[in-house]
Amino acid sequence: MFGKRHDNVVADIRTQIEYAGEEFSLLNFQESNFKSRGKQYPKFNLTEEAFTLVVFSYNTKEAVQTKIKFIKEFKRIKEFIQNQAASSSNAIDFEKQLIGVKYATEILRVDEPSKIRMLTEAHKQHGVPTSHLPDYVDEELKVSLTQLLKEHGVKMSAAKVNTRLIELGLLEFKERPSSKGGTKEFKSLTEAGRKYGENAISPYNAKETQPLYYPSMFNELLGLLLEKEVS
Repeated sequence: MFGKRHDNVVADIRTQIEYAGEEFSLLNFQESNFKSRGKQYPKFNLTEEAFTLVVFSYNTKEAVQTKIKFIKEFKRIKEFIQNQAASSSNAIDFEKQLIGVKYATEILRVDEPSKIRMLTEAHKQHGVPTSHLPDYVDEELKVSLTQLLKEHGVKMSAAKVNTRLIELGLLEFKERPSSKGGTKEFKSLTEAGRKYGENAISPYNAKETQPLYYPSMFNELLGLLLEKEVS
């Protein structure tokens, strides 16, 4: 293949054995002999590693072509391993984010559309298809407290109503870390309060909830507020 005489190849192999050292050579070069025309000649059985080492010491055209094949294959395997590692790393990060979404939705007690939105965003960030996720559910429209108070002609301010909702155990304050240090408070409907509305993700900060209320339940909620005011 390389246009070299047998004795020259054997000499080249012995040189590589000397350069490689005892530990590598014992594992990869096996010396023996063969008989030709009634005479014994030395030969070496080479592992793939030993063959590569010897070939890479040559600079003939054939040897260079072999090197190129080796380089291309090495590159292919390297890219394959990197892609596998990246895929594995992405899967782990995706699983971590799903766990984060799970606990966030439980702690914040967000409504179903917000849960779907958070899951959809997590999928998109990691390039995962979202076809298996449900569309935003068709449920009763929920509106802000300020809007409902205005529509019902209630003269109490939203701040005062929120205070009464807290006293009734329907609303509570939660805290989140602030980007400027310390903590920041935000409002969240309690389990009892979710009879009258849902916690949506705040449009201003995904780590906060924004209580929204069912118009169909607002008269009942007003009754509780007025009863609290009278008492």
